[in-house]
Amino acid sequence: MSEGTDPRAHGALLLELTRRYCEPHRRYHGLVHIAELLEHGRSLDLDDDQVWAIWFHDAIYDPRRDDNEARSAELAVQRLRGIAWPEDGIQRVRRIVLDTCGHRASSEHSWKVLDLDLSPLAAPRERFEKNSRDLAEEYAHLDAQALREGRAKFAEAFLARERLFYTPWGEKLEAQARENLARLRDGLV
Repeated sequence: MSEGTDPRAHGALLLELTRRYCEPHRRYHGLVHIAELLEHGRSLDLDDDQVWAIWFHDAIYDPRRDDNEARSAELAVQRLRGIAWPEDGIQRVRRIVLDTCGHRASSEHSWKVLDLDLSPLAAPRERFEKNSRDLAEEYAHLDAQALREGRAKFAEAFLARERLFYTPWGEKLEAQARENLARLRDGLV
C-alpha cells in the first residue's frame, strides 16, 4: 500500500473490482482468472503497480466490444487517483493494462503481467479445453463459424511470434502454450 493512501479506500476499490469480475456474462474473464494470476504472481515478486494492473486489466469486459483494455486502463486511472495512488504508479498501471490488449510489452515493467495473463495458454489439456468452452460462452453472440475463425486467427497470430513469453518463468510455458494454440488453430478444441 502506498504511503498516504487510505486502507478503507483500498478495500472499497477491491470490492468494486471483485463485483465487476463476478458479472454474470463472465465465464473465463472472472474472479477465478484474477485469483490464479495473483497466485502465480507470488512466485514472480510483483510490485504493487503490477498487482493493480492484474486487478484492472479486464475490469471492464464486454465481449462485443474491442476497447475493453482502453476502458479498463481509464478506469484504473480514475480509481487509483481516487485512492491517492502515486501518479507515476498510475501511469505504469495504465500502460500495463493497455499492453494486455495485444500482449506486446511497451516496457520491461509489463513483462510479468503479460506472461501471467498468457499463462492459461499453457494449461494442461483438460483445463485449456474448459477455458476454451468458457470463452466460447462469453462469445455466444457469434455463430459457430465466426467463433472458429476468430479462434484460429487468435491462435495463428500468437503462433507466428518468435516468443510468447518475456520472463524465464514464462519461457517454461512456451512449449505447452504452442501445443494448445496449434490445437485451437486446427479446430481440435
